Amino acid sequence: MPDKPIKTRGKDYDIWRAKPEQNSPEGSLTLGVISDLHLGADGTQGYSELFLRDSVMQQDLDLLVLNGDLIGKGMESFPLVEQFLTKIHSVSYYLSGNTEARTEETLKRYHEVSNRPLDDVVWLKGIRLIFLGVAEYGHEIPIVQDRVDWLEEQLSDKTATTIVFHHLPLADTVYNSGDLISLFPGEYPFNTRVPASDSSAIRDLLRRHPEVKLWVSGHTHPDHRAVDRLGNATTHREADCLHLAVTNLGYKNPTPQGRLIVVERERILIRTRSFKTNQWVNELSYECPGATTLSTLEK
Repeated sequence: MPDKPIKTRGKDYDIWRAKPEQNSPEGSLTLGVISDLHLGADGTQGYSELFLRDSVMQQDLDLLVLNGDLIGKGMESFPLVEQFLTKIHSVSYYLSGNTEARTEETLKRYHEVSNRPLDDVVWLKGIRLIFLGVAEYGHEIPIVQDRVDWLEEQLSDKTATTIVFHHLPLADTVYNSGDLISLFPGEYPFNTRVPASDSSAIRDLLRRHPEVKLWVSGHTHPDHRAVDRLGNATTHREADCLHLAVTNLGYKNPTPQGRLIVVERERILIRTRSFKTNQWVNELSYECPGATTLSTLEK
């Protein structure tokens, strides 16, 4: 089933739209994103080996984002994670998901393996990348107020095109981020999202900071073409921000795909990569026209 269409309001309106021109100029910022490998879960490696053989994701990136849930179980999964990390040729950022926070011990080991703080800001070519880690285990997990305040502080420090990576989607945005427990009591799936009250605070922040162009999540395990029972697809636009879900690469009906985010001077391009065919899935491409703060002079 195709993604739910993203409506436009005129050719001059700065909005995400499908079927863009695919060619990007030199000097663009190129980010790869994969999520939910769950290495070691059910004795499987999922599609990690297919990903490792994909030349685009291994060679042509400024940064590869591993958007949470690399471990499949507990401490016994970390040797597989460490082995996987040694095989990646791109510079990578390993962000914590809920499985990394399963116990205090696994979260401590995550910090040792990733060498990353829970929350972080990385600047690349004039673009601000914000990484919000997950500090506790569960499926519906809050972002507490002091971390919302930290996010506001980072955004208020300097105006710049910004992409936020967080393992969980905000409530009522993408696939399986709705209030499924109250609507379908006793049925799978459970709520997989930032709770509605915490999502509301983040939404208020995003409205005040239209420079945040993307909220990138995993956690809900969709196929990139999936639409849930509430009509939520894997893309959802609110104001100036596109909420983008990244598929489950390694656990319970995985999909062998990842996302590519290309920031150019006059647009942001989203592409979807198949690791089975080593080709682009062009019908799952989106772009947002509009000036960015990309600087090709930055090293």
